[in-house]
Amino acid sequence: MEEYIEAQEKASPSAQMRISPTGEVVIISTHDQILGGLSGQVFLGCSFPAQDEYRRLVQDTGVKIGHVLAGYGVVSRFSVDFLVYRNHGEKEWRISALEINLRMGGTTHPYLALQFLTGGTLDPDTGLFLSPSGHAKYYRATDNLKSDAYRGLLPEDLIEILTYNKLHYNHVSESGVLFHLIGALSEFGKLGLTAIANSREEVDELYLRTLNILDSETAYGR
Repeated sequence: MEEYIEAQEKASPSAQMRISPTGEVVIISTHDQILGGLSGQVFLGCSFPAQDEYRRLVQDTGVKIGHVLAGYGVVSRFSVDFLVYRNHGEKEWRISALEINLRMGGTTHPYLALQFLTGGTLDPDTGLFLSPSGHAKYYRATDNLKSDAYRGLLPEDLIEILTYNKLHYNHVSESGVLFHLIGALSEFGKLGLTAIANSREEVDELYLRTLNILDSETAYGR
């Protein structure tokens, strides 16, 4: 059964949770999904955390779904994709669940990377991830960065570009870029990246700067 929801403002956030063997539901993260493709429904990446204005709504609804799943014996990680929507002039966002994924997904590995690098934790009251220094952390991640110009680029070339341009993660500034899927780089010109910084604006700037550097470094011979 499908329903088309007509609204002037729409977004597609997701919530990632974990159910313990005792039935406890723990919120792990919220994200805004970055979608594209011909229909605008292909998952291209994610932005962490979900927007302030509906993040708590996404969290609370996700936890409610988690309690229902726990009652059916579901254990471990899962995520729920949502649609939040409203019309111009409306203050409150409405929410509909779209899909439940009983597995790790595209939002799992960038969040685990953030945990590993910073040693921080999610504040369930605000939905913000705080590093031990007290900074709220943000990131933008993609599994689908692709260009024909990247073909032939070896993983060691990518690391050299990363280091020379000082894009690598810095524990002092608590910001930087991580690459993954680099095994597909040389043959398919495809890789993934996660840009981490201390504000949404810093993340967007770092992400775009990384793309510009990759394009510049691979422009020779085109």
